Formats: sequence, structure tokens, C-alpha cells
Amino acid sequence: MARLLDPGSIIDSAEIASGTSGLVCEGLRGRLAQLVEGLRGGCDYTPGQAAATRRQLVKLLARRLAIARDVACHPEILDEVIAEPVFVIGFPRTGTSIQQALLAADPANRGVVAWQVHEPSPPPGEQPVTETRKAAAARVVEHFYERCPGLLTLHPYWDDGAETLVEDEEILTLDLFDNYPVVLCDAPSLAIRKADPDFTQAYEFLRLFLQHQQWRRPRRRWVLKGIEHQRHLPELFRAFPDARCLFSHREPGAFLPSSLAIAAVVYNAITDGALDRQTLAKGYLADFKQRIDAVMADPCMDDPRVTHVRFAHFIADPIAALRDCYGVWGFAWTSDSEQAMRAWLDDPANASDRYGRHHYKFEPFGVNWSELAPAFESYRARFLGAD
Repeated sequence: MARLLDPGSIIDSAEIASGTSGLVCEGLRGRLAQLVEGLRGGCDYTPGQAAATRRQLVKLLARRLAIARDVACHPEILDEVIAEPVFVIGFPRTGTSIQQALLAADPANRGVVAWQVHEPSPPPGEQPVTETRKAAAARVVEHFYERCPGLLTLHPYWDDGAETLVEDEEILTLDLFDNYPVVLCDAPSLAIRKADPDFTQAYEFLRLFLQHQQWRRPRRRWVLKGIEHQRHLPELFRAFPDARCLFSHREPGAFLPSSLAIAAVVYNAITDGALDRQTLAKGYLADFKQRIDAVMADPCMDDPRVTHVRFAHFIADPIAALRDCYGVWGFAWTSDSEQAMRAWLDDPANASDRYGRHHYKFEPFGVNWSELAPAFESYRARFLGAD
């Protein structure tokens, strides 16, 4: 057990797997040590669990080292300009996934998909991405949703396999600024991570990742999505000064049961049933209140680069809502843009209920929403208005 989850041993194996040496910086080494310490202290691992967790950590670190190797061999990657990226930001279950999908459908844009995270090297600008690499990435995604029964009912978009649009937290896990469950689902003590207070280096890595994936490819606007970005807008804008952000707002009482449900499905499965739903809800809702308070106090919410959209207005007419956003952002809205987005909406393969529909309630989590709801009145007044 000690050897299997030893940070130094994991680095050695990742270097062997990636054919690299000396590319692990002190920051990455420290983040690995912190992650492993948290995992080892979270529960008693069986030898099988420790071995499976080690394999995921080695694969994860090897991918990061492969990116570092590519940049060392082709330093001109760092000259790539990431121009006017669009970040879909906001709390989980507020329409961010469909916004990301529709924006990425525009031929002028480009989203980040699973194979780019799970098989990032060689970069696609160096040589064509083989179907074998994509199949390997698809197996990672499939392993995750098979590990978590019921997940596709709550979030069916993972069924796109290697072409699944990813969240930025998954990209940042490559450099261990997060611990996204897709790539660490075999660690039975994995828990929801509390974000670091300073995310400057995280956004520097995100920019590096995009440069790596953009190198020698036709230039398009990147579309990204993350549920933590609203906590780190100053750092985001330092790394991407011409970024545009789309922040969707929804009644908390409408989306929090859904957020709790998906967190319960994922972490109950990962911990092999050790999760207590009421304990989960207590911590989750306390953290959410802090997040709401931070949003309310953040002057970046008034930055013109942040466009606020009410979920109810967006879902009533997604095309019109995004057309308005393009106007605010100064982007050309073309017939190709609209046609591609409408085609995505009309495709039965994208129906949100294609695996059934989950009925979300607070009761299984022991939450009395009528007692908590008044705490969010200022948020409603500012961002939801009459909604």
C-alpha cells in the first residue's frame, strides 16, 4: 500500500510511461503529494483499490508529462495566441452543458472533447489523431459512467465517448489543480475538492493546454465550460484578457436538488456506498452559500466581459439568447452558426431524457428548503428579477 501510493514511485512510473525525465516541476510535485496524502487519509485501501488508484494517477501524470515533452520539443507552441475564447461559467445544473454544446456546434468555434484530455499527445497539429487513441479515451469515459450507475439519466452527454465535451476542471486535473472524478473514479476516498484561493497558475496551464491543442491547426474560437470559473474571474482575465463569459442564472431551489443528486450518484459509487446523503447535503449547501456570497461581492460580476443570462429566458429560446450574446460580444452571427445550433437541438441523439428522467427532490437529503430559501433573496433580486 505504501509503495503503491507513494508520490515518488508514481512519478517514476509516469516518467517511464511517458519517456521523460526531469519535467516534473516543484509545483506539480507538491500538488501530487497533497492529493495522495488526502487519498491515503480518506479510507483504508485494499491492495486492489490501491493498485487501481495508482494506475489512474500514473496515467494522469504521464499525460501531463507528455504535454511538457511536446512543448520542450516544439517551443513555438507557446507562441500560439488564444484569441477571444468563450467561457460558459456558472453553477452546475443551470443550463451550462447545453450552452457549451450549442456554442461548440458553431463552425467558427471549437470545444474541448474527451480524447484531447485523455490522449493529448502527440498534439493534433503534429499528426492525425488515430481512431485507436480515440477508442482509448472512450474507454476512460465509459469506465466512469459504468462505475456510477444512474449517471447517464442525470447527465447523458457522457455517452459521446471520445467526443464528449469536457469541463475545464477535467483539463485542470491534468496538472492536479483539481481532482475531477472521471479520471480518478477508482480512488474510493475521492472527495469533492475545495478550490485553491489563487488560481493564477491553473489558468496559465489551461492556456498552455489550449496552445498545445491549437498548434498548427486552423484557428477557431475556443469554447470552454467550468463550474468554478466564477470564483476566479480575476485570474481568468489575466490569462485570457479578451475572453467572454456567459453566466447562466437559475432559481437555486430548482437546481440544487439536481446538483445534490448527481454528486450523490458519483460519490456514492466511487466510495462503494460509504456516502451519507444528509452529510453530503450539509457540506454541499454550506459551500454553495459561500459561493453565492462570493459572487455577490465580486466586482467582476459587473465586468462587461461577463454576460448574464436568466436560465428561464435561455431555455425558452436558446437560439435567440445566443444570438443576443454574439451581438454583445461583437461576434458575427451567421446562417452557418444558426443552422449548426438548430441541428444540434433537433437531433434526437441529444435529447436530455434519452436515458429517462430523474425526479429531483430535497427530501432524500434531509433538506428543508423553506428554511434555507430566504438566504438567497439578494441573489434572486440581482440576477433573476421577476423570475
